[in-house]
Amino acid sequence: MFTAVASLSFIALTKIHNSYRGSGGSMSKAQEEWATGAWKNPHVQQAAMGAATGAMQAQYSSPQHNENQM
Repeated sequence: MFTAVASLSFIALTKIHNSYRGSGGSMSKAQEEWATGAWKNPHVQQAAMGAATGAMQAQYSSPQHNENQM
């Protein structure tokens, strides 16, 4: 099972890397975006908070049970 997950992870990371390189991305561009504060953009922050909130709700939500159904 570990080997299968590791293999799938490697394939996924390779595809992401190739996609990133194909779009013209580079480490220097990423550093420049970080330095200019692109992560301070309110839209980026809102999207990140929405994703984090959704992940937390999905992880910690308990199933709802109706007492009338048994």
